[in-house]
Amino acid sequence: PGEDAILPAALARGVEPWEEFLGIARDDRIPSDTREKAAIWLGRAAGERMAGQVEALASDEVVDLPVREAALYALSELNDVDAGITALLRIARTSPSIRIRERALFWLAETGDPRALALFEEILVR
Repeated sequence: PGEDAILPAALARGVEPWEEFLGIARDDRIPSDTREKAAIWLGRAAGERMAGQVEALASDEVVDLPVREAALYALSELNDVDAGITALLRIARTSPSIRIRERALFWLAETGDPRALALFEEILVR
């Protein structure tokens, strides 16, 4: 039931559930599917206001891997494209998790942004 409540909360007029979604995404007592959906909606609808928190969620080594991956996807979907790409670039360069760096690179590749291409070139010519 919790997972089914995420979409209506995200779409409701006059409601801004982003802080609650962040709390849901971080709460390991909540089923992973619900947490992933909350993380994805953070990026889709909250935009720039939550970019820093979504990046922190993706970078948090304590958070389950599927939720962190959902946060990476959310960064790729931010309305503020620049904030999302900047966060993904930072994560791709600094995350201690190989899987998270790999997924950040995947979402960067999807953007076609020149900064992403520069990062790939940097990695390939090392």
